[in-house]
Amino acid sequence: MATEYPSAARRRSGAVAAFALTLSVCGPALPAVLTPFPDTPFVQEYREEVAYSSSEGARQVRALAVTSDHSLWVASKAGVYRFANSAWTEVLRGSAYALATQGNDVWAGTWQGLYRIQSGKGERVQAVASLPVVAVWVDRAGVVAASQTVLYEWNGARWRSSPWTGSKAIRSLAREAGGALWIATAMGAYCKRGDSTIELYKERDLLAGELRAVTISSVGDVWLGGIGGLDVYRRGLRAEHYNTTSGLPNQDVKCLAAEPDGTVWAGTGLGAIRRINNRWSLRYSRRWLPSDDVLAIAVGPDRTVWVATSAGLSAIRRREMTLADKADHYLQICHARHVRPPYLVEQCDLKAPGDTEHFFPRDDDNEGGYTGEYLAMESFRYAVSKDPQALDHARKAFRAMKFLQEVTGTGGFFARTVIPSDWTKMHDPNQTFTPEERADRLVSNPRDKPVEERWRRSADGKWLWKGDTSSDETSAHFYAYYIYYTLAADEAERRIVREHLRHIVDHMIEGGYTFRDIDGQPTLWAVWSPEKLNEDTDWRAERWLNGLEILSYLRLAHHMTGDVKYRRAYIDLLENHHYDQLARRPLGTEPSERTGFDQELAAMVLPVALTEPDTSIRKIFEEGLAFWRKRTGEQRNPLFAFTWAAFRKSSNPPDIDLEQCLDVLRDEPLDLVQWTVDSRKREDVRIVHEPMLDDTEVDRILPPSERATMRTDTNLYSAVRGEDGMSESSGVFWLLPYWMGRYYGLIGGPSK
Repeated sequence: MATEYPSAARRRSGAVAAFALTLSVCGPALPAVLTPFPDTPFVQEYREEVAYSSSEGARQVRALAVTSDHSLWVASKAGVYRFANSAWTEVLRGSAYALATQGNDVWAGTWQGLYRIQSGKGERVQAVASLPVVAVWVDRAGVVAASQTVLYEWNGARWRSSPWTGSKAIRSLAREAGGALWIATAMGAYCKRGDSTIELYKERDLLAGELRAVTISSVGDVWLGGIGGLDVYRRGLRAEHYNTTSGLPNQDVKCLAAEPDGTVWAGTGLGAIRRINNRWSLRYSRRWLPSDDVLAIAVGPDRTVWVATSAGLSAIRRREMTLADKADHYLQICHARHVRPPYLVEQCDLKAPGDTEHFFPRDDDNEGGYTGEYLAMESFRYAVSKDPQALDHARKAFRAMKFLQEVTGTGGFFARTVIPSDWTKMHDPNQTFTPEERADRLVSNPRDKPVEERWRRSADGKWLWKGDTSSDETSAHFYAYYIYYTLAADEAERRIVREHLRHIVDHMIEGGYTFRDIDGQPTLWAVWSPEKLNEDTDWRAERWLNGLEILSYLRLAHHMTGDVKYRRAYIDLLENHHYDQLARRPLGTEPSERTGFDQELAAMVLPVALTEPDTSIRKIFEEGLAFWRKRTGEQRNPLFAFTWAAFRKSSNPPDIDLEQCLDVLRDEPLDLVQWTVDSRKREDVRIVHEPMLDDTEVDRILPPSERATMRTDTNLYSAVRGEDGMSESSGVFWLLPYWMGRYYGLIGGPSK
């Protein structure tokens, strides 16, 4: 039974009047009780990869240390090296095992004894036998060094030695402030207090007896690391232990380093791990390290964390910044490498992994849609800042999107993207299909539309434009037009937007609610007709979202133009074709129907639909918004959270965690290179196939700094993602929710 609405006559009589009250804001005002979250400075981590020796011996790093002058010291199979002022110096030649620093002095354990390095020159300590010194510790009380059979202690005035009778497989040592000496060996740990020594080896004492490292945290805890994970001793007693069952991403601990604030880093077979805010934080993949196999870690006086891996060195540095600073950073990246003629915005390809100095533009199936997200972002930015540059960028992006329609030479059809006609490399090049190949494609997908001439030359010969445009790009186009029209365009520009939109929607209506390519046939995905959505079971998965989409398009056409024919078409679909039922649940719920792309598209079409002035109809879209929110709320996605906060109907504060949203924005790395991150290597997650069955996923969404760079349309649960560092994201996926949050008063301006 069709839903009953106010009479058509009353709707039509008030339609133009309702349109005359053009929205001055994009969406309803937020409750006054919601206070914008302040954009206070935070610490942003970033990676610098340090060029290091190609010598095989030098790359076999055993220890790192940093002196007060910020020089990095490396102990390796080939010798001891110093890195300062961007240059490497060999200080000692020959196998070295351990390092410790005292101001600008360095103590080095080598194959022929202990060396003290001062002013860049090393001198062997004569009081220590000319035997391998495998571990060194420096503190206020002096120096402790260990060979395999003797312990040496220096109090600043004289050396004292004592025999060592425990395991000779000494890997590391550390001394508590009270004087207790801890020795980590491949056969357990030893705690030596004066003449008394306690041996720890059993399961009740350690997760595993094969230890590699020991250190003392700044709060006095003793941390022991080995093949079984981490054990923490406090005041002589085992207080905590961590392995993969307690959330450690990898329990193969090889080295340890302590920060002044109590944080302890563990180098493992899967990157560098630390515990922060009661959770483990992992730094791995090429985004952070040359290799995941960590050999040594050291913390500098500026809290730079130096990490040596089997493939080279990284410095994990810190800088203080605000979200506004970060937005400026991403915008600079976007305009430096991601805008190409005729002002389309998307990813770029890199000549070599991570080499952003040498890049190439690339085309993308949904490039028009992604440019639409950029247009919306710059429109929000202009509405907040009144920056004329943002307005200029928005106008250029709109003209580029309008050009996608003009280049086709049709009355309303627009292209997916365009490329200069002299490009020889593009995605989905033209191809021909044999009758057998066509049959195979149809068997695989009965809805398939084989397109041989996907790229066509423009009338002036300057461009190649890509057809077979989908509903995905269409929704992003309409969202962008709505935001631009409402927040940035002046009246002259609005007239252009209105007529442009009119041509597109008329083309859809004339095509029976489909988007017809120049062959006169609907494209593969751009179908919104009742015959397909209501009657064709092969459209079952898309019917929900596509039904909402066409209602949103018609609503926007009427909102902008005031032409009642769009209102009539809109009401016809609602009353006579049951599109109200589709709009109430705009996402497929069956396991095989779930996609991240659809979730983002719903976030774009719902705001337009919710401009509906008739309260009885608007309730339909409010139900759809609530349905969408229920299925996306767990993702901690700022774009989704801010959309929900702005458009839901309630006088109460939105049920979103603003601080959590800001944490997600803060945690996104400054590096937007598409490094591949393989979470299947982690031991703190389960590999599953949900919520999207067709993807290998982890059982929880990982923080942005621990996953690949991901747009909002991707599956945030994906276990493997990235392009091996051969491309870079434009950053719009971050900039859009940031400026949306600023516009809606969810995020405050920068405060320093």
